Amino acid sequence: MKKLIFASMATVLSAACLLGAAACGGNGDFVANDATDLLQEDFGIAVKKGDTEMLNAVNAVVDAWNENGDMQKYFNYYSDLADANKTPTAPDGLKLTWDLSSYTETLDMYTETGFAPYEFVHTSGYPVADGNESEGAYSAAGLDVAIACEVAESLHCKLVIHDVTFDSVITNLNAASGKALVGAGLTISEERAQEVDFSSIYSSSTLSIVCAKDAGYTTLKSLDGLKIGVQEGTSGDLIATEAKSAEGHSYEVGEEDEKETVTIKFASAETEIVQYKTYAAALAALKSGKIDVIFMDKVPALLLLANV
Repeated sequence: MKKLIFASMATVLSAACLLGAAACGGNGDFVANDATDLLQEDFGIAVKKGDTEMLNAVNAVVDAWNENGDMQKYFNYYSDLADANKTPTAPDGLKLTWDLSSYTETLDMYTETGFAPYEFVHTSGYPVADGNESEGAYSAAGLDVAIACEVAESLHCKLVIHDVTFDSVITNLNAASGKALVGAGLTISEERAQEVDFSSIYSSSTLSIVCAKDAGYTTLKSLDGLKIGVQEGTSGDLIATEAKSAEGHSYEVGEEDEKETVTIKFASAETEIVQYKTYAAALAALKSGKIDVIFMDKVPALLLLANV
């Protein structure tokens, strides 16, 4: 059973109203509807188990930005930057570039650049050291990249960004020989916490259902019997797969002394979980009719549709 905890800050939820036309949920043909039968999820930066130095360095940045309001400012800025229909204006005093070239030690960041506004390909971002060779040289921007840059500066390190598949970010982190972190919109969960240590919560999200405008899917339970597109290894993938299992997907709600377990279980044998390496591939499949819906985080879904 998975227990999801409500965050004290809900950056994503308040940011949805800042996305202009995208906040209405779609691009004309498709919409992103909240999965109303699920709880909010919390994101953390991941470091190796027991790496106290790195965890303290990350938390120093996360806690400061949460307290002084910069986290919300960065989120809003990168949400606008990721929206092709907007020209973002950075608030006064918001740091957007980091010169880390003079440092000799390195900090490795593992991410997957298809998850705006947390990480996405953009010319104004930080150079990606290795990733999709077909793209040639490219740069990554986003909230997670900004956090990683600030952490690298505090540790006097160069930042080396590795653009890998999402389902491999933790494996890559734990195989790294030096300073390393994962910044990938990674949901804090009990299962992942057995493999990594998480920073303080820096952002929160709801899961959403991307579907045809007239489909009307608003709950995970309503997807029973459909072909559900997910990005491999994401919360959407894990939750939908659990719902298809014999045990179903369970979580707890309520106060400590009055907890109630909620279980969502797909009953139809026709339900199919279709995994993709990227959300762009999932959207292409949705548009061609190969799947019925995409199950993913809300604001990245809105930005995905805004840029179609």
